[in-house]
Amino acid sequence: MPGSNSVVSIFDDLKMIRPPSPYWPESANVYVFKDGDGVSFFDVGCGSIASADRLYNALKFLKWEARPIKKIILSHAHPDHMGGMEILLSGVSPGHIILHEIDVPYALDPERLSLSFDIPLCKERWSEVSNQGQDGEKGPGFDLIAYFRSLGCSMCSLKPNSTVVEGDTIQVGNYDFHVFHTPGHAPGHISLYDPKKRLLLAGDILGEMVAWYAPSSGGAEGYLGSLKKVGNLDIDLILPSHGSVIVDATKAIQETREKILERDLVIIRALQAGPKTFEELNRILFDSPSVRFFPGTPILESHLQKLMKEESIKMEINRDGGMLSQSYRLCLRLKATRK
Repeated sequence: MPGSNSVVSIFDDLKMIRPPSPYWPESANVYVFKDGDGVSFFDVGCGSIASADRLYNALKFLKWEARPIKKIILSHAHPDHMGGMEILLSGVSPGHIILHEIDVPYALDPERLSLSFDIPLCKERWSEVSNQGQDGEKGPGFDLIAYFRSLGCSMCSLKPNSTVVEGDTIQVGNYDFHVFHTPGHAPGHISLYDPKKRLLLAGDILGEMVAWYAPSSGGAEGYLGSLKKVGNLDIDLILPSHGSVIVDATKAIQETREKILERDLVIIRALQAGPKTFEELNRILFDSPSVRFFPGTPILESHLQKLMKEESIKMEINRDGGMLSQSYRLCLRLKATRK
Protein backbone atom coordinates (compact mmCIF):
# COMPACT_ATOMS: atom_id res chain seq x y z
CA MET A 1 0.00 0.00 0.00
CA PRO A 2 1.39 3.46 -0.84
CA GLY A 3 2.84 5.02 2.28
CA SER A 4 3.33 1.78 4.20
CA ASN A 5 7.04 1.48 3.38
CA SER A 6 7.76 4.94 4.76
CA VAL A 7 5.93 4.54 8.08
CA VAL A 8 7.83 3.31 11.14
CA SER A 9 5.73 2.71 14.25
CA ILE A 10 7.33 4.04 17.42
CA PHE A 11 4.20 3.78 19.59
CA ASP A 12 0.49 3.53 18.80
CA ASP A 13 0.25 7.32 18.97
CA LEU A 14 3.64 8.19 17.46
CA LYS A 15 4.95 7.31 13.99
CA MET A 16 8.05 8.15 11.98
CA ILE A 17 7.57 9.02 8.30
CA ARG A 18 10.89 7.98 6.82
CA PRO A 19 12.44 9.41 3.63
CA PRO A 20 14.22 7.19 1.07
CA SER A 21 17.64 8.06 2.53
CA PRO A 22 18.96 9.75 5.68
CA TYR A 23 21.39 11.74 3.53
CA TRP A 24 20.86 15.16 1.98
CA PRO A 25 18.87 16.48 0.25
CA GLU A 26 15.50 14.77 0.90
CA SER A 27 16.56 13.26 4.15
CA ALA A 28 14.76 14.34 7.32
CA ASN A 29 12.37 12.12 9.23
CA VAL A 30 8.91 13.51 9.99
CA TYR A 31 7.31 12.53 13.29
CA VAL A 32 3.52 12.52 13.55
CA PHE A 33 1.57 12.23 16.82
CA LYS A 34 -2.04 11.52 17.64
CA ASP A 35 -3.05 14.68 19.46
CA GLY A 36 -6.57 14.38 20.85
CA ASP A 37 -8.90 14.33 17.85
CA GLY A 38 -6.11 15.66 15.62
CA VAL A 39 -2.47 15.10 14.73
CA SER A 40 0.71 17.09 15.35
CA PHE A 41 4.07 17.03 13.59
CA PHE A 42 7.71 17.42 14.52
CA ASP A 43 9.18 18.76 11.25
CA VAL A 44 7.52 18.33 7.87
CA GLY A 45 10.34 17.50 5.44
CA CYS A 46 11.49 18.90 2.11
CA GLY A 47 9.72 21.32 -0.13
CA SER A 48 9.15 18.81 -2.93
CA ILE A 49 6.11 17.06 -4.39
CA ALA A 50 7.64 13.66 -3.59
CA SER A 51 8.10 14.60 0.06
CA ALA A 52 4.55 15.98 0.35
CA ASP A 53 3.11 12.88 -1.34
CA ARG A 54 5.00 10.65 1.09
CA LEU A 55 3.56 12.55 4.04
CA TYR A 56 -0.03 12.48 2.72
CA ASN A 57 0.21 8.79 1.72
CA ALA A 58 1.52 7.92 5.18
CA LEU A 59 -1.43 9.69 6.81
CA LYS A 60 -3.81 7.78 4.55
CA PHE A 61 -2.11 4.52 5.43
CA LEU A 62 -2.54 5.36 9.13
CA LYS A 63 -6.14 6.49 8.50
CA TRP A 64 -5.24 9.82 10.09
CA GLU A 65 -5.72 11.95 6.96
CA ALA A 66 -9.07 13.40 8.10
CA ARG A 67 -7.73 14.58 11.46
CA PRO A 68 -7.04 18.32 11.82
CA ILE A 69 -3.45 19.39 12.30
CA LYS A 70 -3.08 20.91 15.75
CA LYS A 71 0.62 21.70 16.02
CA ILE A 72 3.64 21.73 13.72
CA ILE A 73 6.87 21.96 15.72
CA LEU A 74 9.96 22.76 13.67
CA SER A 75 13.34 21.71 15.03
CA HIS A 76 14.99 24.51 13.03
CA ALA A 77 14.59 26.57 9.88
CA HIS A 78 16.44 24.40 7.33
CA PRO A 79 14.84 23.25 4.05
CA ASP A 80 14.86 19.50 4.75
CA HIS A 81 12.90 20.17 7.96
CA MET A 82 10.51 23.01 7.09
CA GLY A 83 10.66 23.38 3.29
CA GLY A 84 7.46 21.33 3.01
CA MET A 85 5.46 23.98 4.84
CA GLU A 86 4.61 25.84 1.64
CA ILE A 87 2.90 22.81 0.09
CA LEU A 88 1.32 21.77 3.39
CA LEU A 89 -0.15 25.19 4.11
CA SER A 90 -1.78 25.27 0.69
CA GLY A 91 -4.20 22.59 1.92
CA VAL A 92 -4.41 22.84 5.73
CA SER A 93 -4.44 25.42 8.52
CA PRO A 94 -2.55 24.17 11.59
CA GLY A 95 -3.51 25.55 14.98
CA HIS A 96 0.08 26.31 16.01
CA ILE A 97 3.33 26.55 14.05
CA ILE A 98 6.14 26.51 16.60
CA LEU A 99 9.81 27.50 16.18
CA HIS A 100 12.56 28.71 18.51
CA GLU A 101 12.57 32.49 18.58
CA ILE A 102 16.19 32.68 17.37
CA ASP A 103 15.36 30.88 14.11
CA VAL A 104 12.34 33.04 13.29
CA PRO A 105 14.31 35.56 11.15
CA TYR A 106 15.62 32.71 8.98
CA ALA A 107 12.11 31.31 8.52
CA LEU A 108 10.72 34.73 7.61
CA ASP A 109 13.53 35.47 5.14
CA PRO A 110 15.27 32.32 3.85
CA GLU A 111 17.97 34.45 2.18
CA ARG A 112 19.28 35.05 5.72
CA LEU A 113 20.24 31.38 5.93
CA SER A 114 23.38 32.35 4.03
CA LEU A 115 24.44 34.12 7.24
CA SER A 116 23.76 31.22 9.62
CA PHE A 117 25.43 28.86 7.11
CA ASP A 118 28.40 31.30 7.02
CA ILE A 119 28.37 31.42 3.22
CA PRO A 120 30.02 34.91 3.19
CA LEU A 121 32.92 33.36 5.13
CA CYS A 122 33.11 30.52 2.60
CA LYS A 123 33.34 33.02 -0.27
CA GLU A 124 35.87 35.18 1.57
CA ARG A 125 38.13 32.24 2.37
CA TRP A 126 37.76 30.81 -1.12
CA SER A 127 38.63 34.04 -2.90
CA GLU A 128 41.56 34.66 -0.55
CA VAL A 129 43.24 31.29 -0.64
CA SER A 130 41.93 29.26 -3.51
CA ASN A 131 41.08 31.27 -6.68
CA GLN A 132 40.66 28.01 -8.59
CA GLY A 133 37.72 26.23 -10.14
CA GLN A 134 35.92 23.49 -8.31
CA ASP A 135 33.33 20.83 -8.89
CA GLY A 136 29.59 21.35 -8.54
CA GLU A 137 27.90 24.70 -8.11
CA LYS A 138 29.84 25.86 -5.07
CA GLY A 139 32.31 28.70 -5.30
CA PRO A 140 32.48 32.51 -5.18
CA GLY A 141 29.16 32.88 -7.04
CA PHE A 142 27.31 30.36 -4.88
CA ASP A 143 23.61 31.05 -4.19
CA LEU A 144 22.36 28.98 -1.25
CA ILE A 145 18.62 29.20 -1.96
CA ALA A 146 19.11 28.37 -5.65
CA TYR A 147 21.27 25.44 -4.56
CA PHE A 148 18.47 24.06 -2.37
CA ARG A 149 16.05 24.44 -5.27
CA SER A 150 18.37 22.72 -7.75
CA LEU A 151 18.51 19.65 -5.49
CA GLY A 152 14.73 19.39 -5.20
CA CYS A 153 14.57 20.55 -1.60
CA SER A 154 13.43 24.14 -1.89
CA MET A 155 13.08 26.46 1.08
CA CYS A 156 9.99 28.55 1.81
CA SER A 157 9.19 31.65 3.81
CA LEU A 158 7.16 31.08 6.97
CA LYS A 159 5.80 33.14 9.86
CA PRO A 160 5.31 30.92 12.93
CA ASN A 161 2.47 31.89 15.26
CA SER A 162 4.18 30.51 18.38
CA THR A 163 7.79 30.71 19.52
CA VAL A 164 9.65 28.81 22.24
CA VAL A 165 12.87 29.15 24.23
CA GLU A 166 14.83 26.88 26.54
CA GLY A 167 12.70 25.73 29.47
CA ASP A 168 9.33 26.00 27.75
CA THR A 169 7.06 22.96 27.56
CA ILE A 170 4.91 21.75 24.67
CA GLN A 171 2.07 19.28 25.18
CA VAL A 172 1.49 16.99 22.23
CA GLY A 173 -1.22 14.40 22.88
CA ASN A 174 0.03 12.24 25.76
CA TYR A 175 3.52 13.76 25.65
CA ASP A 176 4.81 16.65 27.73
CA PHE A 177 7.95 17.86 26.00
CA HIS A 178 10.55 20.11 27.60
CA VAL A 179 12.27 22.41 25.10
CA PHE A 180 16.07 22.33 24.99
CA HIS A 181 17.97 24.88 22.93
CA THR A 182 20.64 22.81 21.15
CA PRO A 183 22.64 25.03 18.76
CA GLY A 184 25.69 24.15 16.71
CA HIS A 185 24.00 23.12 13.49
CA ALA A 186 21.45 25.95 13.57
CA PRO A 187 21.25 29.01 15.84
CA GLY A 188 17.74 28.20 17.09
CA HIS A 189 17.87 24.41 16.88
CA ILE A 190 15.71 22.67 19.50
CA SER A 191 15.43 19.15 20.89
CA LEU A 192 12.36 17.96 22.79
CA TYR A 193 12.45 15.70 25.85
CA ASP A 194 9.65 13.93 27.68
CA PRO A 195 11.04 13.00 31.14
CA LYS A 196 8.25 10.53 31.97
CA LYS A 197 8.68 8.59 28.75
CA ARG A 198 12.47 9.24 28.71
CA LEU A 199 12.13 10.10 25.03
CA LEU A 200 14.26 12.60 23.12
CA LEU A 201 13.36 14.12 19.75
CA ALA A 202 16.94 15.05 18.93
CA GLY A 203 16.60 16.91 15.65
CA ASP A 204 19.95 17.03 13.86
CA ILE A 205 22.34 16.88 16.82
CA LEU A 206 22.26 13.06 16.91
CA GLY A 207 21.62 10.54 14.16
CA GLU A 208 23.02 8.76 11.14
CA MET A 209 25.82 11.30 10.70
CA VAL A 210 27.35 14.22 12.55
CA ALA A 211 25.58 17.32 11.26
CA TRP A 212 27.71 20.13 9.88
CA TYR A 213 28.20 23.14 12.12
CA ALA A 214 29.18 26.77 11.60
CA PRO A 215 30.35 29.61 13.86
CA SER A 216 27.17 31.61 13.24
CA SER A 217 25.05 28.60 14.20
CA GLY A 218 26.93 27.80 17.41
CA GLY A 219 29.95 26.05 15.96
CA ALA A 220 31.88 23.19 17.52
CA GLU A 221 31.57 24.74 20.98
CA GLY A 222 27.81 25.09 20.67
CA TYR A 223 27.42 21.56 19.33
CA LEU A 224 29.50 20.08 22.17
CA GLY A 225 27.49 22.12 24.68
CA SER A 226 24.27 20.76 23.20
CA LEU A 227 25.55 17.20 23.50
CA LYS A 228 26.51 17.81 27.12
CA LYS A 229 23.05 19.22 27.81
CA VAL A 230 21.17 16.17 26.44
CA GLY A 231 23.81 13.85 27.91
CA ASN A 232 22.61 14.86 31.37
CA LEU A 233 19.11 13.52 30.64
CA ASP A 234 17.76 10.04 31.39
CA ILE A 235 16.99 8.79 27.87
CA ASP A 236 15.66 5.41 26.81
CA LEU A 237 14.91 6.29 23.19
CA ILE A 238 16.29 8.89 20.78
CA LEU A 239 14.30 9.81 17.70
CA PRO A 240 16.76 11.51 15.33
CA SER A 241 15.92 13.61 12.31
CA HIS A 242 18.24 11.52 10.13
CA GLY A 243 18.47 7.75 10.38
CA SER A 244 16.95 5.07 12.56
CA VAL A 245 15.73 5.08 16.14
CA ILE A 246 18.59 5.08 18.67
CA VAL A 247 18.27 2.87 21.74
CA ASP A 248 21.72 3.45 23.29
CA ALA A 249 21.72 7.15 24.09
CA THR A 250 25.02 7.18 25.97
CA LYS A 251 26.86 5.54 23.07
CA ALA A 252 25.31 7.82 20.44
CA ILE A 253 26.13 10.98 22.37
CA GLN A 254 29.70 9.88 23.13
CA GLU A 255 30.42 8.79 19.54
CA THR A 256 29.13 12.10 18.18
CA ARG A 257 31.22 14.02 20.69
CA GLU A 258 34.34 12.03 19.79
CA LYS A 259 33.87 12.66 16.06
CA ILE A 260 33.72 16.40 16.66
CA LEU A 261 36.73 16.41 19.00
CA GLU A 262 38.70 14.28 16.54
CA ARG A 263 38.86 17.32 14.24
CA ASP A 264 40.58 19.26 17.05
CA LEU A 265 43.16 16.49 17.22
CA VAL A 266 43.70 16.45 13.46
CA ILE A 267 44.38 20.19 13.50
CA ILE A 268 46.76 19.90 16.48
CA ARG A 269 48.67 17.03 14.84
CA ALA A 270 48.97 18.97 11.59
CA LEU A 271 50.35 22.03 13.39
CA GLN A 272 52.92 19.94 15.27
CA ALA A 273 54.78 19.73 11.96
CA GLY A 274 54.79 23.52 11.65
CA PRO A 275 52.48 26.46 10.86
CA LYS A 276 49.67 25.88 8.36
CA THR A 277 47.40 28.19 6.41
CA PHE A 278 43.62 27.88 6.50
CA GLU A 279 43.67 26.30 3.05
CA GLU A 280 46.27 23.73 4.09
CA LEU A 281 44.25 22.73 7.14
CA ASN A 282 41.05 22.60 5.09
CA ARG A 283 42.73 20.22 2.62
CA ILE A 284 43.89 18.00 5.48
CA LEU A 285 40.37 17.78 6.94
CA PHE A 286 38.35 17.47 3.72
CA ASP A 287 39.16 15.79 0.39
CA SER A 288 36.57 17.30 -1.95
CA PRO A 289 36.91 20.92 -3.18
CA SER A 290 33.12 21.24 -2.97
CA VAL A 291 33.08 20.07 0.64
CA ARG A 292 36.03 22.32 1.48
CA PHE A 293 33.97 25.31 0.32
CA PHE A 294 30.95 24.21 2.38
CA PRO A 295 30.63 22.82 4.98
CA GLY A 296 34.41 22.47 5.37
CA THR A 297 35.12 26.17 5.71
CA PRO A 298 32.69 26.91 8.58
CA ILE A 299 33.49 23.62 10.32
CA LEU A 300 37.22 24.38 10.25
CA GLU A 301 36.69 28.01 11.27
CA SER A 302 34.63 26.94 14.29
CA HIS A 303 37.41 24.58 15.44
CA LEU A 304 40.07 27.24 14.97
CA GLN A 305 38.00 29.67 17.04
CA LYS A 306 37.56 27.03 19.74
CA LEU A 307 41.27 26.14 19.85
CA MET A 308 42.33 29.81 19.91
CA LYS A 309 39.90 30.48 22.76
CA GLU A 310 41.46 27.55 24.64
CA GLU A 311 44.91 29.02 23.86
CA SER A 312 45.94 25.80 22.13
CA ILE A 313 46.78 27.57 18.88
CA LYS A 314 47.29 31.12 17.70
CA MET A 315 46.85 32.94 14.42
CA GLU A 316 49.68 34.92 12.87
CA ILE A 317 49.56 37.57 10.16
CA ASN A 318 52.36 37.13 7.64
CA ARG A 319 53.60 39.75 5.16
CA ASP A 320 55.08 38.57 1.87
CA GLY A 321 56.02 41.71 -0.02
CA GLY A 322 52.82 43.71 -0.23
CA MET A 323 50.58 40.69 0.47
CA LEU A 324 49.17 39.73 3.86
CA SER A 325 48.31 36.13 4.74
CA GLN A 326 47.25 34.19 7.82
CA SER A 327 48.69 31.04 9.29
CA TYR A 328 48.09 29.05 12.45
CA ARG A 329 50.62 27.56 14.82
CA LEU A 330 50.63 25.74 18.13
CA CYS A 331 51.03 27.83 21.24
CA LEU A 332 54.42 27.35 22.93
CA ARG A 333 52.72 26.22 26.12
CA LEU A 334 50.97 23.41 24.27
CA LYS A 335 54.18 22.37 22.51
CA ALA A 336 55.94 22.09 25.85
CA THR A 337 53.21 19.97 27.42
CA ARG A 338 53.17 17.58 24.48
CA LYS A 339 56.93 16.82 24.51
